[in-house]
Amino acid sequence: MISKLKKRFGPLCTGIKVNYEKEFENSPLKSLRFCEAVNDSFHIPLLFNPQNLSCLGSKRSLGILRNDNDLMQHISQESQVIPKTVKYVLDDTPIFDTPVNNVLLGISEELEKEVQPDMYIMYMEPKDVLDLMREYTQKFNKFPTIKPYTFLSVCGNIFVRTYKYDVMSISYGCPESRKYGGVKDNLVVVGIPYSKCLQLFS
Repeated sequence: MISKLKKRFGPLCTGIKVNYEKEFENSPLKSLRFCEAVNDSFHIPLLFNPQNLSCLGSKRSLGILRNDNDLMQHISQESQVIPKTVKYVLDDTPIFDTPVNNVLLGISEELEKEVQPDMYIMYMEPKDVLDLMREYTQKFNKFPTIKPYTFLSVCGNIFVRTYKYDVMSISYGCPESRKYGGVKDNLVVVGIPYSKCLQLFS
């Protein structure tokens, strides 16, 4: 499936497996944001330990940070958005119910023969997103989820929402993902479940 997606939508596509149960040779030791790990995985597969997360938003998304108060104040100060509005966004942004043990990213075509991804994250040009949205809507009689929030983009609104609710999700990114996660000015972030890809592209 990964080869079909890359051929259709470009190389910025990564297959993801949550709570991979085998050993994996490439596990980054340095602290990373989740969006940084996604960007790195476009080039090399990696097994990511959420304990190495350097971003409060990522820690919250992956179920490690359970109290939103510090994150809410941090986002409010950084974005100049009042805490009440930030709280509304956080309440509408899903998290894992239990902390994630690890995340395997960058599942290659060869590895995909052994490991079935849970989902894919892609950085796509708007025209390609539109085409995929149309196909998705025609096939499933529902529209992808698009949230207008300007934080927790890749980690919360794409990764967790797609995985947890089994839906295609679209985000315009956040300042952190555009600064650290490789989301260029002309790209949009898309998450899509493996099960939906099978029905669309097999």
